[in-house]
Amino acid sequence: MLVRQARLAAVLAVMEEGRENREPASLQSLRKTLQGGSEDPAAIVESLVAENLVEEGAALIRTGRRGADQTRIRDLASLLDPLAAKAAARREAAWLLDTRRASVRVGYAKEGAALDFDEGDLHAIFMQAFRLEGLCLALDLGKRPRPMIRLALPLPAGAGGLSEWTEAVFRMDPPDGPEAVMARLNLRLPDGLRILRWEGHAAYASPLGELAQASHWRWVCPGELAVEARRRASAFLEAKEWIWEKGGKVDGQKQLKPLDLRPLVSELRWEGDILSSTTRSAVSDATNPLKLHAAILGLEPNALWGLVRQSLDLRPDARLAQAERFEPKLKNMYEDAVLLSGGTNITLVDEDDDEPIRLG
Repeated sequence: MLVRQARLAAVLAVMEEGRENREPASLQSLRKTLQGGSEDPAAIVESLVAENLVEEGAALIRTGRRGADQTRIRDLASLLDPLAAKAAARREAAWLLDTRRASVRVGYAKEGAALDFDEGDLHAIFMQAFRLEGLCLALDLGKRPRPMIRLALPLPAGAGGLSEWTEAVFRMDPPDGPEAVMARLNLRLPDGLRILRWEGHAAYASPLGELAQASHWRWVCPGELAVEARRRASAFLEAKEWIWEKGGKVDGQKQLKPLDLRPLVSELRWEGDILSSTTRSAVSDATNPLKLHAAILGLEPNALWGLVRQSLDLRPDARLAQAERFEPKLKNMYEDAVLLSGGTNITLVDEDDDEPIRLG
C-alpha cells in the first residue's frame, strides 16, 4: 500500500512539472501556505472571496492539515469556514438556476504503462489534471461538499480499456473549447492515459453505469497457458452453471458466497491465442473482470494482466427523450422563487430496453 501511495505521489508531482499551472491564483497561494509558505491568511481569504472559491479553499484546508502549521491552519479555517457555509447556502438556493454548470463525459483509454493504475489512482490523476489546467469542478450539495467527478465502471489495476469514461460536472464550460482542452490534458496525463472524447450532456442524464449492458474484452493468452485455458473455456460454454466462491459480506460478515458466472458471460471466442469475451456490465453485476475471467479459465487473476475492454454497450437513455419531465420550467423570477422554495418536481421514468449503443 505504501509503495502504491508513493508511486501515485510521484506521478502527481511529475504532472506539475514543465507546464503552466492554470489553477486559480488564490488556490495556488493557499497550497503554498499549507506547504509552509508565509502568505498572509487574511490576504489569501480575500483573494478566495474575489475568485468565488471560498468553499474550495475550505475543502483544501480540511484535506491539507497533515504536516502543515496548525496555528496557520486554525487562523485560515476560522476566517474561511463561516464564509464557506454562507457560500454553500447560496449555491444550494440557486442550484436550479445555475445554467453555467457543464456536465461532461470524458472518454479515455487506459493501456500500457497505465495498466497498474486502479480506480483510486485514476480519480486522483484526473482531479490533478483538471486542477492544473484550471478546470474547476462543481461541488455537490453534501454536508462536506466534494468535487463532482466519478469513474463509470472503473477498472482494477491490471485491466485496460479503450472505451473508458469519467463523468464530471464543471462550474462552467472551458472557454477555449473541448479540442484545446483535450490536447492540453493529454500533454499533462502520464503515459498510457489518453483522452479521446469530450461529450457534454444534459444534467439530468442517467449515469453511464446505469445504462451499461455489456463489455467486450480482449486478452492475449500466453502460449504456455493456452491449452488449459481453451479446455476450461469450452467447458464453461457447455455448462448450465459455473459456480465461483466470491469473497464478500453476508449479514455484515466477510465470507465466501457462491456466484453463478454463467449468466454473466455471453461470449468466449478464440482467434489463435487471443480470447474475445462479452460480459454483462450492469452495476448490480459489478465483478472484477480479472477475477471473473480467471475463475473461468482456472488461472490466477495476475495471469490475466493486460485484459482490455474494447468497447461498451449502452442502452438508450430514456431521460433524454423526455426532457420536459426533468428540465425546470423557469418563466420568470417569481416562478423561480416559488420553485426554489417549494422544491423540484422531478418525476422518475421507466427506462425502456431498446437496441444498445456501442461505444468504442
